[in-house]
Amino acid sequence: MIKADSLDAIKGLVRLVLQRERECAEHGSPLTATASPELTAQLLAVPDSALLAAIQRHRLESLLHGDPLVGALLPTLGDKLKALARAETMAALALASLTREMAALFERAGIPMLVIKGIPLSLQTTGSLTARGRGDLDLLVDPRQVPQALNLLQSAGFNLTYGASLVGANSLQGRYSRFVSIEISLVRSRGQRQWIDLHWHPSHARGVLPAFSELWRSRDHVVINGVAVSTLALEAAFVHACCHAAVDCWMCIRNLVDVRRLSRRLEQHSLSTQWEHRLVRKTCAVVIDCVPDPRFLTLLASKTSSKECRALSSARKAQMLPWRSLGTGEWTVHNRTRYLLRLMNLSLHPVHLTSMLMQHAIPPESLVDMQTGQPLSAMAVVLGRIEKLARRIRGNDAQLTQQSDH
Repeated sequence: MIKADSLDAIKGLVRLVLQRERECAEHGSPLTATASPELTAQLLAVPDSALLAAIQRHRLESLLHGDPLVGALLPTLGDKLKALARAETMAALALASLTREMAALFERAGIPMLVIKGIPLSLQTTGSLTARGRGDLDLLVDPRQVPQALNLLQSAGFNLTYGASLVGANSLQGRYSRFVSIEISLVRSRGQRQWIDLHWHPSHARGVLPAFSELWRSRDHVVINGVAVSTLALEAAFVHACCHAAVDCWMCIRNLVDVRRLSRRLEQHSLSTQWEHRLVRKTCAVVIDCVPDPRFLTLLASKTSSKECRALSSARKAQMLPWRSLGTGEWTVHNRTRYLLRLMNLSLHPVHLTSMLMQHAIPPESLVDMQTGQPLSAMAVVLGRIEKLARRIRGNDAQLTQQSDH
């Protein structure tokens, strides 16, 4: 858990760094040379270990280490922050190499593919391969070409991370799997493990971003060591960053920094157009809480609602919890139902609502025998889901009984 004072302190640091970054872009050098007395007091009041834990939890090593003023404010953390930032840089360089390899691989195979987030987003937002830090490689392909893309990745030495799957099958189960889910994870060991998430829908929030064909037509390009890599156009990247942050309940400040940096590159008219998306409005309300932006404030002033206020409350709670936590406590029917309702509320599009319900009722992994890789019968799938739910409930009841006995 991250305590409130630690969270507020690192938010203050992020606000200061991005303010100086904006001043540097507009004036050639930062105008703000010192921290406010309030921020200085906040930093002094929080133990170094708590500050460092909060920085790592929110993946801010690269952002904060890149500003010399942060080093002056956190002198006792300088060496540790430097070491962490160096590790992030090395991981980002490895990710850049993998991105370049996969772009060339898909190009040779003639399969249209967009790299989302990762190194292209770092280049779009900072102009640097390494300034955003580490991450997985997220590839987006047309849903109709998932089988070919999977075969291509497996021919390059990647294996399914979580065992057998029917996602790449041309069967009813395969089409169902691709409808209710958006990605599958693969891994390869080449000295170190390399992770790829193969997407066929860009976001868990379905119906917000356009279909792959439109994203491909409007795509942007970045160049990594001489190789052109296709990625989302700026407007789509901005909406995607907002969706990505919202899906994770705005739990990671680095994701909010991505939104803020992308917004700087959008014209006011384009930003106003994207404002029609409810997830964009919610995410930008959360961004403002961390990094005030006059353009966001102007737009929110005319359309602020209780939903944006609830988003702020949810974000703050999520930002203090462990990484991607469902909340306090273990699995319960209440926690799982609340989680499902939150996911369904991401988008009111009928495809999104239907896919979320179906995914949680019968997830793709329940359709296959993990030992043999063979499809299960409909009866076996239903019985397996009932048995798993019963085990969950019995386990939870047993835990509650033990707690009451104590």
